[in-house]
Amino acid sequence: MKKTLLTLGLALCGAGLAVAQSTIYEGVCFNSVSPNGNWLGHNMENAAFLMDRSTGNTWYCVDDTAGVGSYFIGYGHSATNEGMFVGAVQEANENASWGTYADAAYFKNGVWTKLPQLSGRENGVNSANAVTPDEWRMCGAQGPQSANFGKDELMLYPAVWTKNANGEYEVQALPYPEKDFTGRAPQYITAMDISADGKTIVGQVMDCSGYYCYPILYKQNESGEWSYQLFATDLVWDASRLGELPELGEQPTPPNVDDYLSEEDSTRYVEAYNYYYECLAKCNSGDMDWSELPAYPSKSEFISDEEKAAAYNAALDAYNVANNKWYEAFVAFDEKLAEITTGASFMFNSVHLSPNGKYAILDLSSPDPDGDPDSWMPEMLYKNLVFDLTSDSLSYTTTNTDDKLSNSIYNDGMFVVCSPANDYTRNTYVGFAGKEDVVPVEDLFAAAGDSAAVSFLNENCVFDKVEYVWNDSTGMYDEVTVPGVLVTGTGLFSAEGNTYVSWYQDPTNNAICTMVIDLAQSVSGIESATAADSEATVIRREYYNLQGQRIAAPQTGLYLEKTVTNKGIITKKCLKK
Repeated sequence: MKKTLLTLGLALCGAGLAVAQSTIYEGVCFNSVSPNGNWLGHNMENAAFLMDRSTGNTWYCVDDTAGVGSYFIGYGHSATNEGMFVGAVQEANENASWGTYADAAYFKNGVWTKLPQLSGRENGVNSANAVTPDEWRMCGAQGPQSANFGKDELMLYPAVWTKNANGEYEVQALPYPEKDFTGRAPQYITAMDISADGKTIVGQVMDCSGYYCYPILYKQNESGEWSYQLFATDLVWDASRLGELPELGEQPTPPNVDDYLSEEDSTRYVEAYNYYYECLAKCNSGDMDWSELPAYPSKSEFISDEEKAAAYNAALDAYNVANNKWYEAFVAFDEKLAEITTGASFMFNSVHLSPNGKYAILDLSSPDPDGDPDSWMPEMLYKNLVFDLTSDSLSYTTTNTDDKLSNSIYNDGMFVVCSPANDYTRNTYVGFAGKEDVVPVEDLFAAAGDSAAVSFLNENCVFDKVEYVWNDSTGMYDEVTVPGVLVTGTGLFSAEGNTYVSWYQDPTNNAICTMVIDLAQSVSGIESATAADSEATVIRREYYNLQGQRIAAPQTGLYLEKTVTNKGIITKKCLKK
């Protein structure tokens, strides 16, 4: 196995700095940040990329032989101030279900250390997702020992790792529902993020069909016992109608032809199988005419014992009858399920918890009733739901937007969302628990009096962006260059509130970059300032036609308005009748 764990002298823009400062890093999308903002992590294809900003050192962790990501950083609060990152290590192995073994693991001091596993490492999905700031406890998920990807069985269950008195981690499975809301085995039940005290965890349940995702909350009491609670399920299904679902037994399993083959039969089949692929290679190379390619061998054709062959065919016929009957029942089940569900589902792997365990933010997605019918994928609406986990009812508020994805939430209820959902050249907005409105992140910086942060955005993150605007007269989209677009990216703050980290796609060349802005003061506790100073001072307005040419005044129809304010630049499409 070829493994690479390199400490690089950063070949990135702004690298090699002895002290942290605001900068742009090209070619990375850091989305894991330590509480103090010093340690940054990024999941790359088949690799993890880690950085210590104080020294400029980076680690590129990769296994060139693995077919999937060989190193992985978890989805939640996955980094600590001491340079620990939690995630997974995967090793290529032909005997594993997906070609790799996977172990929940953590990185520290330049080394990945595997955590103890209860089961499922051969299924290639074990991972740790989040860690407490003191590195005492981690949460994640593991695969059941007998998980079968070809059947409707549970693929992941939640787990925690806790450091004992000897400084060693011990693993424990969290309790979880064995059935989903339809009475079938769920696909996944995970632990995604953990509070700083390690006693509150949020996760998700994915139903048997893979279409409906809903949240789960785990809490540990004073006696050390864990319990779980599903919440906000009324947004996904009508519990009063679950009894209307018809009975649906387990899907029949086809007979295993290997049980009917003798050793000699199996040998003949392997020979025919190998011969077929030898001929196929010759046909592809032109050394054999395609008309001479033999038929692909079927195992059942090699059953030499007539009684066994008859028994296999009879078993296969019985299976087909039973399976057709099961599919008829499944169609009736699925039709009723569509009636009692709302059409909405929580976003998979979009689960964020505040460090104090008080708040959680999740995204609810549903089909857009006014979406483009010709779109190759259904257009979706996204609602950000902020939950008060200390309330008995787990009450929540929603943002008044429908195209923003959540990214993080903090102890004072401040949360971060990003828009548009389906464009990496997006912008960051902030809001507060209990309120529907969100404001651009640059307004937050301005309200806090952080002129350096505002200047950094205006000097480094303003671009000319190509957009596509529908033209009713031509029935086509017009390509329009919108000048002076401020891009604040897919952002989040460090838990201590002193650093803003945001990755984005440069609209001029599609390059992925990350901006890291060191703030003049912590963003925590400035909600009132944001509310009081939400109005920006307009310096000037400029107008452009749909071809991006500047015009003196708005014209009838669609036009572009660029507003230059003391807090940044805002460009939007407008309609004059």
